[in-house]
Amino acid sequence: MSRRPNFNRLAHFIATVEAGTITGAAQVLGISKAVVSKQLQLLEEDVGTPLLLRNTRHLQPTEAGRIFYEDAKSAQTQANNAYERILDRDKTPKGKLRVTAPVDFGVSYVAPFVAQFQEVYPDVGVDLHLTDGVIDIIEDRYDLAFRIGWLSDSSNLARKLMDFNVIVVCSPQTAKRLNVKEPRDLASVPFVRSEAFPEKMEWVLEKGKQREVLTTQVVSTMNMTLAMRAYVAKGFCYTVLPDFLMQDDVKQGRLTRLLSEWSLRSGGVYTVTPPSHVRSNALERFLDLAHQKIKPR
Repeated sequence: MSRRPNFNRLAHFIATVEAGTITGAAQVLGISKAVVSKQLQLLEEDVGTPLLLRNTRHLQPTEAGRIFYEDAKSAQTQANNAYERILDRDKTPKGKLRVTAPVDFGVSYVAPFVAQFQEVYPDVGVDLHLTDGVIDIIEDRYDLAFRIGWLSDSSNLARKLMDFNVIVVCSPQTAKRLNVKEPRDLASVPFVRSEAFPEKMEWVLEKGKQREVLTTQVVSTMNMTLAMRAYVAKGFCYTVLPDFLMQDDVKQGRLTRLLSEWSLRSGGVYTVTPPSHVRSNALERFLDLAHQKIKPR
């Protein structure tokens, strides 16, 4: 019958690896060197293999020790996070959140929501950065990103906020000049591409059992929806963008929707957070309320 593992010994092992000496580990843990040394000896007996190489000055983990350290450290971190989350659950959210979102969506949806959120939780500061460029939320140290479109494989944690449809739009003058009836009518018309969408993305339109691939002649690539809207409103060209970002322009006659009887692929708006990030009480409340309050108009 195998002995039940003593998980308290993991803390002694982790502290020793990180400190490099038993003396250093004892100081970190606030116990005697003898206790640390004994617990390390018992841990190696538990796992049945040497975990540390010892000399007079320093300790180095063996190959098995390095593997064991990584797993033990991960387990320790998850356990600490579990304690922090449960202890933090009923506390009033405080601190600061760093949030990023695409420009149009951020102006129309996220900024008003942040104002509502801070009325409820005034002790939470929110730094909101708007950009249509794709940024690395881990490298740039963001707590949360709003993403629009189709997410690529990632270790980040994503949760769908809403669905949307993609529509084809141009200026009213361009629409009159073209008289578009079928997707093939746009084959030679200049196309403005959003940098947020993949460069070689295939735009497939469907109407009943009909299916056509839109052949695009890209004349300009832009990283901001605001710029694309201004360009398309004045130029002889068209673009493809999410319907919820274009609906006001279409309603007010600044832009015209083409091929309204045809449908393009649907997409999603997501909240994305780093994979190993400890979600503070403030971030949990922000996420929960965002998914309740932010809806398509």
